[in-house]
Amino acid sequence: MEQKPLKLMIPGPIQPDQAVLDALGGPIQPHYGPYFTQIYHETTDLLKQIFNTQGNVFLLPGAGSTGTDACIGSALSTGEKIIVGSNGFFGDRLITIADSYGLEIVPISAEWGQPLRPQDFAEAFKQHPDAKATAIVHLETSTTVVNPIAEIAAITKQAGAVTIVDAVSSLGGLPFQMDEWGIDICLSASQKCLGAPAGLSPVAVGPFGWETIDRNPKKGHGWYGDLRVWRQYATEWWDWHPFPVTMPTNNILALREGLRQLLEEGVSQRLDRYRKLAILLRNGLHRIGLLPFTPDEILAPVLTAAYCPPGVSSAEIVAYMEKERCIKISAGLGVLKDKIIRIGHMCPSMSETDIEEVLDGLAFFKK
Repeated sequence: MEQKPLKLMIPGPIQPDQAVLDALGGPIQPHYGPYFTQIYHETTDLLKQIFNTQGNVFLLPGAGSTGTDACIGSALSTGEKIIVGSNGFFGDRLITIADSYGLEIVPISAEWGQPLRPQDFAEAFKQHPDAKATAIVHLETSTTVVNPIAEIAAITKQAGAVTIVDAVSSLGGLPFQMDEWGIDICLSASQKCLGAPAGLSPVAVGPFGWETIDRNPKKGHGWYGDLRVWRQYATEWWDWHPFPVTMPTNNILALREGLRQLLEEGVSQRLDRYRKLAILLRNGLHRIGLLPFTPDEILAPVLTAAYCPPGVSSAEIVAYMEKERCIKISAGLGVLKDKIIRIGHMCPSMSETDIEEVLDGLAFFKK
């Protein structure tokens, strides 16, 4: 049975602009040679502007967790110590990935719905001065909480360790200054605020990131996700095949178009537009009695969570919105699965009309 077209208002993937889809649906290009190599370099140069970095940027085929895996696995060796912040589902995933590499994990936890506290990281480095890295999520998708990554990165740098940031849900939707904030290694994903389909994980590495990666060449953590392999091809094969694997060329063409649109609008202008939409949504949720999960003063501009009304499960709300309104929103994750709904407004074409439509649907559950 064919499914009705849905308006995607989930935490990703977004519904890309038609020009992005046209790029995705065009003829297949070979992934090597001067024509596509130029496209690849153009795309990574656009990403440097959005990461705000002078470092290296690579495009790893795969989901955002591909980038997470590559960044943690490349930077540390089995047995080394890493401080990991976790205040949600994807913070817990950082711990899972670090554990898979046999790292000694120092967890820094906060209640789901609360941001990580920089002072906890400062205390952790006092107790564990041999820690080699910090890993944190910028926008925790499961709770819509934005973590203070600039402050945590400053503490990490003072301790002489490397900062690894998961910017999957934030890059292109929240202010981000990789070099200025002292972030050494960062990863994101194509299907959220960057405006493209899923399938690519951009990874950026700065000078201290490379120092950390290179200090111990025998990590035994595989080949595909070893960022030194990607750097080798980017350096030695730069003019015709600057990557070690066959690339999804049409996904890169689509991402390039999404990035062009973002920079054409202007990053600050888009962020301001997202913030206005977030305020409009939160005001509407208050009006119909669905209280936002996070306080208004720490709103995320691209993603909003709200408590379900008493006696109504998130599954009921999600099902109603999909069947009756053709709008796809999400339930919670983990311990919040049945307690909250999550509404994504990170699509580049999201408008006030879209916000009003989702609020009109949710008003069905007004008590």
